[in-house]
Amino acid sequence: MTNDRPGRWASRAIGAAVMAIGLIGIATVHAQQEPPPRKARGVIRDQGGQPLPKEKARPNAADPLGKAAGPADNLNAGAGAGALGPSTSHFTFRLHAFDGAPLAASYYRSKLGTMAPVVILVHESGRSRKDFEESVLELKGKGLAEYLQSQDYAVLSLDLRGQGQNPRRVLARGDRSRIVLDLQAAYFFLLDRHNRGELNVSKLGIIGLGDGANLAAAWAHQPGAAVSTEGHPSDLSGMVLISPMPEGTGYLLKSIAPELSSRVPMLLMAGERDNPSKDAIQTVRQAIERGRLNKIEMYPSNLHGYKFLRLEPKVTSALMHFLENSLKNRAVAWEPQYNLLPVAVSDIQAVRHDKKADRNVPAPAPAAEAPKPERKRD
Repeated sequence: MTNDRPGRWASRAIGAAVMAIGLIGIATVHAQQEPPPRKARGVIRDQGGQPLPKEKARPNAADPLGKAAGPADNLNAGAGAGALGPSTSHFTFRLHAFDGAPLAASYYRSKLGTMAPVVILVHESGRSRKDFEESVLELKGKGLAEYLQSQDYAVLSLDLRGQGQNPRRVLARGDRSRIVLDLQAAYFFLLDRHNRGELNVSKLGIIGLGDGANLAAAWAHQPGAAVSTEGHPSDLSGMVLISPMPEGTGYLLKSIAPELSSRVPMLLMAGERDNPSKDAIQTVRQAIERGRLNKIEMYPSNLHGYKFLRLEPKVTSALMHFLENSLKNRAVAWEPQYNLLPVAVSDIQAVRHDKKADRNVPAPAPAAEAPKPERKRD
């Protein structure tokens, strides 16, 4: 047996458990947890440490998304009449976090299968994943999620707990660790889709808007997330932080972004007249600019977050260029990944893109019949 990489499944299981109970801080984990033994790249092992055949690393359970879509929906389906192919539809469902919280989510598949890069989209506080379905000026009417899919990315967006289509409630400060769990559940959902051959989770990116950018960075900073902590191979290949805040969802950008910037390519974007976001970027500029693949893009705008993404010219073109270089062109082969924490989904529906507008736009009212002219009496 060769020893040239960590036991990735073991570190993820430990990290996810730490995040789920929310009792052990990052510093405590690093102080008390010994680095996992290094193991051969591509070798998946069972809990006894024995190599697991690749075919056994794939999920045995029936695919819940496949049942919802029906027999016409598969990775080879074309865009012809009646077909629900990967570029003509997406799924909506409830993703269940590790503490049982249901999270409304949308998943857009890629036609590239095991070669597909994948992106998680994180909205601002008080908004929802619908922001990524709204038309973007630069994308000629398409929303960011659908456009990414058209460019061969797999995409996952979700409503964070207490927001969007989830049960609405005001989140207390103590809820912030649970919100990070929402992103960890999203990651483990993607691990399952990876093992089903729908995407390559080693080409993973995340895009966060406003204080959702702070949350995305906080998730990546946690043990057991997609970024390894000991210089080991990482699934997370790129982060895009749009209009980050000095402190968002309880997380200080200057406390998390500098340490991540040396391990994950990062793109930070904001308007020059959006003072909170401009100030937040200034606090981390020196550390970010030290990374060879990192970028900071400032625009002559006062728009913030969702509006900045939708309305500011050239934002999405810079974003797509960054994703192309950091995710899509990353030379990494698909390998099965042992998933100890499968995430449950429910209420699954397949949605055709060409039917979305029909559901959302009310039917025109029938035209009022013109009054007939009165006949003149002789």
